[in-house]
Amino acid sequence: MQKTRIFEALAAGVVVACALSCSSVQKKNTVAMDRGEVRQARARTLDAGVVGPRLSAAFVKIPAGTFQMGSPSSEPSRYDNEFLHGVTISHGFEMEATDVTQLQWFLVMGYNPSYFKSRQYCQSEYISMNGTDLCPNNPVEQVSWDDAQAFIAKLNQGNDGYTYRLPTEAEWEYAARAGTQTAYYFGDDATQIDANAWYSNNSGSQTHAVGGKAANAFGLYDMAGNVWQWVQDYYGDYSHSQVTEPTGPSSGSLHVFRGGDWARVPLFSRPAFRLFGGSGARFSILGFRLVRTQ
Repeated sequence: MQKTRIFEALAAGVVVACALSCSSVQKKNTVAMDRGEVRQARARTLDAGVVGPRLSAAFVKIPAGTFQMGSPSSEPSRYDNEFLHGVTISHGFEMEATDVTQLQWFLVMGYNPSYFKSRQYCQSEYISMNGTDLCPNNPVEQVSWDDAQAFIAKLNQGNDGYTYRLPTEAEWEYAARAGTQTAYYFGDDATQIDANAWYSNNSGSQTHAVGGKAANAFGLYDMAGNVWQWVQDYYGDYSHSQVTEPTGPSSGSLHVFRGGDWARVPLFSRPAFRLFGGSGARFSILGFRLVRTQ
């Protein structure tokens, strides 16, 4: 496959495994983009006459609904900050089917902050674009909450009819559970995690191309493992009563991230598990995915 076709497939948000033949994947071809091709590729993400990037990515419609957020006291390995309470999501939204990838980030921001970006970490295709290494379909990582907000601000300059943002913590858990109330969105048996997540025992101590494990019932990939995902909320205690569209505390010093990562044991990939860090924290285990609304 010619490099222009490879790039167009990747920029369209197609998982490499679907965009390339198996032989191409096995060869781990290097695709080098010259300056002119980079400019043309980035131009394809712009609206004519509008200064601001467009995002080419697959989004999944998440319906409105009610669920139990947190975990019951009987759930193994639960933490005290997972108090079980009812939550209503009164408006549907669209969530990105995968984490934001290195290529998506690069096309918007012009650089790649990721640790796992050189050829040795690319399970499928490696690309060098204008001197920047990319494992294009691996999740972008080493991005802070502040970095994610800068990315979102650039997307929203594009005026493509959508408003992009991070999900709230409640939206994230609702989307991850996809109608389930089990310890994991694939059931209560943690030994089934290999088919559903990249984690400490199967990751080889690195990230992997998005979409490589089974999706949940909503069609979302990597809601467990691979990289943690920032959400919009400040960290705080849950309500002890039924709430609608919660957005967390109005202020704070820590922001929540969810989902587990390539270096952690299964219990951290439970939909109820909560972790948090400062808005400037950057780690190779930490990325994000987007929500959009009209």
